[in-house]
Amino acid sequence: MRPRRGRALATAAVTAAAVALTGGEAGAQTDATAPALNVATLSPSPATGHNGWYRTSPVTLNMTATDDIGVVKFQYAFSAAGPFTDVPVATPSVSASASVDITQEGLGNNAVRYRAVDAAGNTSATRQISIRIDTRPPNVTWPAIVDGHVGHATRLIPTRADQAPGSGGVAVLDMFLDGEEVFPLPISTTDLSLGAHTIAVVAGDAAGTAAKHTQTFIVTTSYADVRAILTAYETAGRVSADTAGALRAALDAAEAAGGKKAKPHLNEFVSIANEQVADKDARATLAGDARYLIDAATGDLPPETPTGTSSEPAQGPAIFRDPVLSPLPDDPDAEFDVLVYSETTGFRHDHIPHTVAAIQQLGARHGFNVDVYDPLLPSVTLPTSPFTSLAALQKYETIVFESTVGHNPGPLDPVTERPVFEEYMRQGGGYVGIHGAADSARGLPQFQWPWYGNLVGGWFTNHPSGQNGFGHCGSCIHAEVITEDAEHPATAHLARRWTIVDELYNFDRHVRGDVHTLLSLNENSYQRSLNAGNAANNPLVLMGGDHPISWCQNWDGGKAFSHILGHARWLYYDESFMQIILGGILTTADQAAANCSSYRETALFIAGAAGAGALAADAATEAADQLAVAKAHYLAKRYTDTLAPLNAIAELAASETAGTAEARAELAAQARALREWMQQVNRPA
Repeated sequence: MRPRRGRALATAAVTAAAVALTGGEAGAQTDATAPALNVATLSPSPATGHNGWYRTSPVTLNMTATDDIGVVKFQYAFSAAGPFTDVPVATPSVSASASVDITQEGLGNNAVRYRAVDAAGNTSATRQISIRIDTRPPNVTWPAIVDGHVGHATRLIPTRADQAPGSGGVAVLDMFLDGEEVFPLPISTTDLSLGAHTIAVVAGDAAGTAAKHTQTFIVTTSYADVRAILTAYETAGRVSADTAGALRAALDAAEAAGGKKAKPHLNEFVSIANEQVADKDARATLAGDARYLIDAATGDLPPETPTGTSSEPAQGPAIFRDPVLSPLPDDPDAEFDVLVYSETTGFRHDHIPHTVAAIQQLGARHGFNVDVYDPLLPSVTLPTSPFTSLAALQKYETIVFESTVGHNPGPLDPVTERPVFEEYMRQGGGYVGIHGAADSARGLPQFQWPWYGNLVGGWFTNHPSGQNGFGHCGSCIHAEVITEDAEHPATAHLARRWTIVDELYNFDRHVRGDVHTLLSLNENSYQRSLNAGNAANNPLVLMGGDHPISWCQNWDGGKAFSHILGHARWLYYDESFMQIILGGILTTADQAAANCSSYRETALFIAGAAGAGALAADAATEAADQLAVAKAHYLAKRYTDTLAPLNAIAELAASETAGTAEARAELAAQARALREWMQQVNRPA
């Protein structure tokens, strides 16, 4: 904390009449009124880092005050007890200002106290301001690596610590193993070859400061390591109990013999592993470790390469300021119209204005109008709710529900708005649900909206925790996304497997059997995430290994698309991510074709047609039975086996005795769509 260089310690602005010296002295003798201290400001503004932190220093504290006889100085302190440091005003003034540079780091919330003092010695009330500075990146160490070495049966988990006093919330932003990017998970050294390796971690803190820490190390092995590896393989069923027993006997004999006399027993170990262990990787690991022990016993280990650690500055998470929103001008020649609905009565996602701006940009580029209804976005919202009028909703080919969080009952009124939206969908409307749209209209039974829960596909229950080191998202973690439908317009551009850093929802149901899955999460990629609390040691409870995260469906007469990623605001600046949302908009607005068939859709059709007498009872029973068989095969990933029962449904629909021509045609069309979907997911990636 020092006065700013290159200028006076303080500047004074004098009002229309300067305070005369003699008048000031006389006033000082009788004045008992303290200065009026204004709220201070900080420069630069806004903060240069994330979460209200500055990752640059100094930060300038700008103080102003007024007084009847003149302010002579300001004071500031870093605690209530002081001490206060003076910032003099060069010339006493009835309206004064002063600035001082603050460099002390880790001050925290409301940590700087400041006040003004006039010529009579009267002191203003003390104000407080937060000046949070953290310019130093966090550190990373690997406790299990000792003197550059680690055994072959060890889990590597980094220790991360922000340099005190720091902003904390340290996150693993990126992680590399031997030069290749990997998910931030514990590393089992058993999965590594013996010899030299390199781990690099880019770690960032809540302020957005980051550094890349690199550890070069050597994996060794020992008799204890080999026993531990063998036990793990036997437990996992990768080595049979009999083979494990034979290997242990050879290993025990080798260790008991010691030195060069261990070699014959270790050679026997290698022979047993090569002849009896079918698992290729397990066989190679066991045999390789035994050969290492032979070389160690005979003094033939090769020279070791250097080990050590290094650190270098790294780029922290980018900052995305909230956009200034305004209505998108209406284009009378636009191809179609979209309503973005982001009203909330519960948790308010900070990505909402970014999503609105991004969809407006899509509209401008792709020729569709975008209206917004959200009373909390006054600069862009429609003046009244369009959900109270079917005619008002039918202006829009599709409606985007953007993180419309709220429960008991939620944003849409159960009496005046929910029925209108239901009718809109029944008459062929479109729905796109983004992220927190899955956390809407649930709650107490009397307020819950089951129809909407089925429309969105599944309700949010919880999500893993994260770290504030990701900047705009304190609950985001890395995960691998699997593209399951490579033909839908929303997902056709995506790789088979790709990585996202986002908040990852769990649901109140297993949705796969009800919807047409487009994207799913590989739970193994984040169940032990280094960024999710203590998940490295206590794995996260997720969806049991089957985790759809984006899907579409034909629901109650309309078209629905749910993309439950999208918590992190940075995603709305990612072209590939926005292509997913564009595909959802185009298909639900009937501007692009997509196969969104689902087993639930066909089951509901069969039941409804049978109840209406459009399908004969025996035909409906047979179709439902065949559909159940096909669905069971689908859920078990036996996609080829789904074809026979789906073909049987199509053949049944060809029979004139099965029902009305219209019902049979629809049943046949749905069976064909399911068959095409099953053939598509069965194709090699």
